[in-house]
Amino acid sequence: MSEPLLHHFDASPFSEKVRLLLGYCGLQWGSVHIPRVMPKPCFTALTGGYRKTPALQLGRDVYCDTALIVRVIEQLSETTSLVPLDQAASVRAMEELGDRLFMAAIPILFRPEGRAVLVEQLGEEALARFQADRAELFSGGSVSRPDDQFSRAVWGPTLATLEAQLAPQPFVLGEHPTLADFSLYHPIWYVRNNPGVRAITEGYPAVMAWFARMQAFGHGSAREVSEAAAHEIAADCNHWQPLMGEFDDSAGMAAGDSIAVHAVDYGVDAVHGRLVHLSAETLTLERKASFEGREIGAVRVHFPRDGFAFTSFDT
Repeated sequence: MSEPLLHHFDASPFSEKVRLLLGYCGLQWGSVHIPRVMPKPCFTALTGGYRKTPALQLGRDVYCDTALIVRVIEQLSETTSLVPLDQAASVRAMEELGDRLFMAAIPILFRPEGRAVLVEQLGEEALARFQADRAELFSGGSVSRPDDQFSRAVWGPTLATLEAQLAPQPFVLGEHPTLADFSLYHPIWYVRNNPGVRAITEGYPAVMAWFARMQAFGHGSAREVSEAAAHEIAADCNHWQPLMGEFDDSAGMAAGDSIAVHAVDYGVDAVHGRLVHLSAETLTLERKASFEGREIGAVRVHFPRDGFAFTSFDT
């Protein structure tokens, strides 16, 4: 089995979701640190232009979007069930609530107390670059960058709801953790990771006890892997990962068609390639990758169907 390589940066909340899942599932993984803001030339050489963090690499296969990455991790763990069949609808609803809570977290970090910490950590110039990068990230998609009014309407009521749900049980849906817990953990981690605004998470004892239980899973066993080494691993790999599900003919496309794929919410940069597989839940394209004139070779880039649009084009 190819070692999973996580392309991430330390402060990325969605990367923290995946890191914690890797720890919970007991997987050994390679840690590939990428830049916090664009340009990310080594990273996008593999993804074909997809810029969101993180991505998961298995040999010459690259998986984009945490919705797909967590399901790949579940398959790699073999024994861990993150989405029990009798709780699948509840898990999906909690995933969406986690996305909403993440959006509410963003403006909180830029309140005066949070911004002061960011300035101390990054400096004014780097923070300005970060804000410009995130403004570009939210340009052109269906989701606008949230404001503080949204945060005030969502953050407190959501944590109060979680407090009531967690009071009688250790995890969101009962006695055992599911993907619902990891989906709700990382927005709270994002805020708690900034000492200037951490107090907004206090006052919810059941939530904080649950947070501590989640945090105790840790990040598992990771080794540092350079971006150049990740490219070499892709170039040296001589096999593909299994494809997921039966081919979906309803979209009117066939394997080999030239397609462009992009997220619809934010970070809508398109990835171009040749369609390899299209199932009810996933889409896979193949493209030639290179970096600074050095050929990496063919890579396959995988996306979830939900949240992504795709179109055919003539080469």
